[in-house]
Amino acid sequence: MFLKLGQREDKKLDFQPNTKTERDDMSATASAMLRDYAADRWPTLNHKGRMSRLAYKLQWTFRRVRSIYQNEDRARLRADELAAIQQLKAEEAAHEQRTLEARIASIEALLFGSDPDFHSEQVAAFRSQALGRSKVVD
Repeated sequence: MFLKLGQREDKKLDFQPNTKTERDDMSATASAMLRDYAADRWPTLNHKGRMSRLAYKLQWTFRRVRSIYQNEDRARLRADELAAIQQLKAEEAAHEQRTLEARIASIEALLFGSDPDFHSEQVAAFRSQALGRSKVVD
């Protein structure tokens, strides 16, 4: 079936989705994850510097990082790339946890240095609140 110039076939247009596809949502999520990680990791750099550092850290080309970072329409995210981005976020979360525990330990050392019996309840409450645990009352 041939169409004349200016005509369109409505049947083909019905298959076009009006909403974002799952692939587009995944690309947008990956872009947001990269941007958040880069902003937290390198707060003083501009976007170009952050993309350059991400390319080095992920061992991707600068162009590939830029296409995902800017969520370009033609960029299609592969499963191994998404796994690498999720690994970056997991490493960042683990690093933040270790940093928080180290800060709590230094605060405990300062408080227990002056009077351990007096500050023990405060330190236990602070530790449970900071690490997201519920306080256990005896």
